[in-house]
Amino acid sequence: MKILFSLTAIFLFIITSSAQSRTISKSEYEKVFQFAVEKTNAAYPTIFKVTTDFIEEGKRIRTVTDLTESESLSHRRIKRTIIAKGHKTNSYQVTDGFGEVFCSDDGVSWKPSEPAKSECFGPVSIYGPRDIESIKYSVTVKRVKGKRVKVYREYSVFPPWAWSKSKKKEFRETVSTIDSRGFFRTVVDTEGTLGPRTVMLIRKQSWVTNAKI
Repeated sequence: MKILFSLTAIFLFIITSSAQSRTISKSEYEKVFQFAVEKTNAAYPTIFKVTTDFIEEGKRIRTVTDLTESESLSHRRIKRTIIAKGHKTNSYQVTDGFGEVFCSDDGVSWKPSEPAKSECFGPVSIYGPRDIESIKYSVTVKRVKGKRVKVYREYSVFPPWAWSKSKKKEFRETVSTIDSRGFFRTVVDTEGTLGPRTVMLIRKQSWVTNAKI
């Protein structure tokens, strides 16, 4: 009985230990992240979905969803849906095999994108250069729906903007779930201010690789 108890205790310890986070270096994090970007984006056909929620005073005020279906590097379709103030609008983009980009507001009538642009609509938000006060990287091994995955976390803290009246620090947390192949499953970005912690933006990215389109 004592032996059985000891073996059980060791087994439980192993499970608990495997689920604990460990700190990793920037170089290790970037190596894994870059590998996942290259492999996931190249696994055509791919369905890539990005949903960005903008939040004010704890309430979601605007949601932008981009759904990209890529048959290959030069063949892809994008549908952008914006929900704000109770209204929903859609816009569309198609890239053909010759690199030409066509835009539509209804999915029926199409026109070439403007000569100066290569996309019909720009990014939802752009990260500008920032001075970083601190940054930490970690990884946790866990099981999701019976499959082993690694969850990588990057947590950055930024000093207040010089022109900001609030003088609050800001944070950005990126949580990436990567499967046993090294492919992304999801990436969730959370941004906001500190003191107290206030979330202002949540962006979730998800992939379906080798998809049926």
